[in-house]
Amino acid sequence: MDLLTEWGSFLTRWLHVMAGIAWVGTSFYFNWFDSSVRPSKAGVVKENLRGTLEEIHGGSFYYHEQYWPDRHPDRLLVHSWPAKTTFYTGLLLMALIYWLGAGTYLIDPRIAALSEPVAIAISLGSIAIGWMFYTWVARRFERDQTVFFIMAVFVIAAAFFFTHIFSGRGAYISMGVMLGSFMGLNVIRHIVPNHIAMRRQLSEGKPLNTHNGYLAKRRSQHNNYLTIPVVFCMISNHFAIAYNHDWAWLILCLMMFSGWGVRHALNVYYQRDQKEIGLVMASAFSLVLAIGLSFYQPGRTAGLGTSVVTIDDVRAMSLIQQHCTVCHAAQPSYPGFSAAPQGLVLETKAQLMQNRTRVIQQTFISKAMPIGNVTQMTDEERAQLQAWFQANK
Repeated sequence: MDLLTEWGSFLTRWLHVMAGIAWVGTSFYFNWFDSSVRPSKAGVVKENLRGTLEEIHGGSFYYHEQYWPDRHPDRLLVHSWPAKTTFYTGLLLMALIYWLGAGTYLIDPRIAALSEPVAIAISLGSIAIGWMFYTWVARRFERDQTVFFIMAVFVIAAAFFFTHIFSGRGAYISMGVMLGSFMGLNVIRHIVPNHIAMRRQLSEGKPLNTHNGYLAKRRSQHNNYLTIPVVFCMISNHFAIAYNHDWAWLILCLMMFSGWGVRHALNVYYQRDQKEIGLVMASAFSLVLAIGLSFYQPGRTAGLGTSVVTIDDVRAMSLIQQHCTVCHAAQPSYPGFSAAPQGLVLETKAQLMQNRTRVIQQTFISKAMPIGNVTQMTDEERAQLQAWFQANK
C-alpha cells in the first residue's frame, strides 16, 4: 500500500507540474500580449479592433488582432483546463502529503504542539479565510494598488502566523497553497464564468457586455502577480536554509516581494517600453537581504561549544539509528516510506562518510532533518554527532 501511495503521489505531482507549466505559460503569454498590443498602422481584419501585435517564434512570423467580436467565432480556443488541473492536483497533493502526513510534514513540536486534526483544520481554514478576505478586498476596492497594499499586509501576517504554528516546510507550502488557491479560484469563480457570459451573449445575438471582459482580466492580472511568489513557495521544500530559519517568515516575505517586483517591472516595460530600474534594484536588494539573513541564525548555536561530550562510533551509530535510519535505510521502518528518501541510505559508517556533506548540511546547518524533528533530536545530540563527524574527517 505504501508503494501505491508513493506512485499516486508521484503521478499526481507529475500531472500537477505539467499542468502548472501549461497554465503559467499561457498566463504569462496572454498578459504579455495584452500589455504589448499597439494601435494598428495598417489594414485590419476584425471589427472593433483594440490593438495588433506582430511576433516571430519557431521560424514563423505571426500577426494578431485583439478585438471585441460582434458574433461568436466559428472556432474559439479556450485555456481553462491547465488552471483547473493545477488547482485540483495541488489540493490532492496537499492532502496526500501534508494532511495525511501532518505529523511528519506539517507539525513541528518545537514550534507548536498541535494534534494532527487541529493542524489539518488550521491548514484548511487558512485557505477558506484567505480566499474570503481576498474576495472581499477585491470587491470592496476598485483600485488594484489598494488591493495590493491590503493583501501585502495580509500576506506578511499570514507568513508570520504560518511559521509560528507549522513546521518551516509546512509553513512555506501553506503559504503557496493559500495563494495558489486564490489563483485557481479566480479562474473557476471569476475568469471562466465571465468568459461564459460573453460567449452566451454572442451566441444569443446580444451586444457584448465588455464589463465581463474587464472583470475577467482584472482577476487574471492578479494571478499574474501571484505566480512567481507561488512558484517559490512550491519549490521551497528543497531549501531548508530558508524555511528552517528563525526568521523564516521574513525570508519568505522578502523572496515573494522580489518575485513580485520583477513581475511588475516586466509588465511596466511591456506596457510603456519603460525600464523601472528603481524597482529592479529594490527586488535585487530584497533577494540579497533574504540570502544575507540565512547566514544569521539568532538564538541558535553557531558552532560547537566547549562542553560537548566526545562520543565513540558505537554511540554515534546508535544516534544515527535512532534519528536517521528509520527513513534512510534499505528497508525504512517509518510509516509511509517504502524506500529511502532520495535514495540516501545511512546504515553504516562508510555510507555516512560517503554522504557526510549532505548529512552535515541537512542535520547540523539547516537542521531540516529529521523531518519535523519527529524523533525529537536534541541540540546536544546534534552537537555530539557534529563533533564526531569532524573527528572522522
